[in-house]
Amino acid sequence: MANLINELDDESSPYLQLHKDQFIAWKAWSTSSLALARQVDKPIFLSIGYSASYWCREMSSSCFEHKSVALLLNEHFINIKVDREERPDLDHVYQLAHQLLNGTAGAWPLSVFLCPHTLLPFFVGSYYDLNSSGKALAFDQLIVRVSDYYHQQAEDKDKLLSQVEQSFNRLREVSIVAEENCQQSLWATALERLMLQKDEEHGGFGHAPKFAMPVNLSFLMDSTVRKYISEVDFNHLHYTLKVMSERGMNDRIGGGFFRYSTDALWHIPHFEKMLYDNGMLLEVYARAWFSNQNPIYKSAAFGIIRWLRQFMLSEFGAFYSALDSGINHRDGGFYLTSLVEVEEALSVDEFELFDLMFSLTEQSVAEEGEELFICFSQSMDLSAAAKKLMRTRDAVLVLYRSGRQKIENIRRCKDLPSVDHKILTSSNALVVKGLAVMARVDDTHKELPLAQQAVDFIREKLWVNRRLFASWVQGDKKGYGLLDDHIYLMDALLEMLQTSWRDDDYQFVSALTETVLEWFEDDVNGGFFCTPHDHEKLIFRSKPFDDNILPSANGVAAKVFLRLGILLAEPRYTEAGRRALLAGYAAMSQLPENHLTMVQAWEEYRHSMPTVMLLDDGNMSSWQADVQSNFADKVMCFRVPSWEHVYPVEMLVLEPGEGIVCCGDEVSEPFRSRIELIAELSGLLSSTE
Repeated sequence: MANLINELDDESSPYLQLHKDQFIAWKAWSTSSLALARQVDKPIFLSIGYSASYWCREMSSSCFEHKSVALLLNEHFINIKVDREERPDLDHVYQLAHQLLNGTAGAWPLSVFLCPHTLLPFFVGSYYDLNSSGKALAFDQLIVRVSDYYHQQAEDKDKLLSQVEQSFNRLREVSIVAEENCQQSLWATALERLMLQKDEEHGGFGHAPKFAMPVNLSFLMDSTVRKYISEVDFNHLHYTLKVMSERGMNDRIGGGFFRYSTDALWHIPHFEKMLYDNGMLLEVYARAWFSNQNPIYKSAAFGIIRWLRQFMLSEFGAFYSALDSGINHRDGGFYLTSLVEVEEALSVDEFELFDLMFSLTEQSVAEEGEELFICFSQSMDLSAAAKKLMRTRDAVLVLYRSGRQKIENIRRCKDLPSVDHKILTSSNALVVKGLAVMARVDDTHKELPLAQQAVDFIREKLWVNRRLFASWVQGDKKGYGLLDDHIYLMDALLEMLQTSWRDDDYQFVSALTETVLEWFEDDVNGGFFCTPHDHEKLIFRSKPFDDNILPSANGVAAKVFLRLGILLAEPRYTEAGRRALLAGYAAMSQLPENHLTMVQAWEEYRHSMPTVMLLDDGNMSSWQADVQSNFADKVMCFRVPSWEHVYPVEMLVLEPGEGIVCCGDEVSEPFRSRIELIAELSGLLSSTE
């Protein structure tokens, strides 16, 4: 008989801790839990979520808190709870199963019913509650139906599971196609198909609920850099960036972007804030500010940094993973402020400005009794408000900042949302990249120490015996890193080295490169597996080529290996990047709009990005500034102080004060003139346009 007790009490995950006092006999994913399910021949109910998710908490309160549900689950299933941020490998596999079985993308919470003997899913869903609807059974009814179905099919388990097993086999076959039989660009097709999904009226892509989709925005920005974009699509990009940063999707008071908007107009968010979203959006808005100089982009970027410092920065120098959406069982309770509170806190002039900018008396989003609660979604920009008030923009900016501070003070009187204190390598890497880009764009480099201390923490605490760990929880490192942990960090380190060279960062990215080749590369078919070679065997070992909310790990890997092949003058790295692109070419060419990161890397393979290496004699910062201002996102530029100890091999021929340009296999003669080096770059880039 199964041991029907809840075993989550000693788990470190904040998400698992939320369920430790429930009557359900929850277990963590482990060898012993899986063995128990096989021993008693009970199917497994696998519930995957994360602590900051509104809908995960809703399902917990609407289903898992009920003793009647607990009794049914304990009777019919072995119940396993998984934090998707601790086990993204499990989440990836079973989200894929949801798509294969249901034809639609999954979500969180993910509710999976598994055969205990094969761990193959035979029923997959997402959110359920105890009230049935036209589309879904009540959860207690579903439990009984699924259990009956499993045991009725007990004599023919192979037939029961053949559909999903055959689907996974087809995926394995697709990932093996790798012939270099095509050299044409896929960019135009990807761009055309992506823009078929755009919301022309409100910006962004798709309909409510609406996500920021930074992968799409980054692709459109790169399309602009390469001059592949039409005026219509360019305008859509910047309209999207503008409305996202002005409206409720962006926390105009405390900074940082929320997870997604519940409406198509970006007004009303679900209020959780994720580290990885904000890391990617920081990079997007930093690049947009540099290219467009729109002050709302600058405000959005600095708002993210302000939020990172105030809420997410750990005592160790790295960043926590998420901020909860609610307090005291109320979604957005920390962020929603009553109209009465705002009127009482602000001066007459401040209130007049905020009423103009945010339509306070018109855009209240919730009612509790007679109080109106405000989500600060902007309807008029600062310059227009200044004109309406017949004041200078600078004078109105002073009013805005003082009023914002007073509203922040209202929040400080409330309970803080829960912070998920996991330090995740992959999410920190995305933030480090955003901070490095912002430091370069801002020119003061004041964001750089934030990025450097996060990298130093990862190197000192999570890099052990040339193996990278995925997370740090309550002082302990947990789980060998997956492909995205390594690749996102390598990508971030390349940006760091272009912002400010450090020998430690150069040696770190070099070592990570060898680790990825040793533990993740598919030596037979090319590309990189999601999990290392010594990882627990799951029902499917994926090689992720497609984008989702996050960029494709293989797409980023291809780009990073191509760039490192030049920087480190190592043909093995260039070849690894090429093989990854060929391994994913079939999927990429069929659905380029779902493989934007791969498409970008493929274009870089077709037209190598020039790389500038400067051996600094103490007077070459102006060289680097010229390269980065004239060729932003078209050229990599590394300025290595001559007093550092580790140089890329191509720089060994240089004297202090000289630079070279590398493009593919070609390496220029040393330049002692900044003007001549700029002219060389202009010639190289004009030949590819």
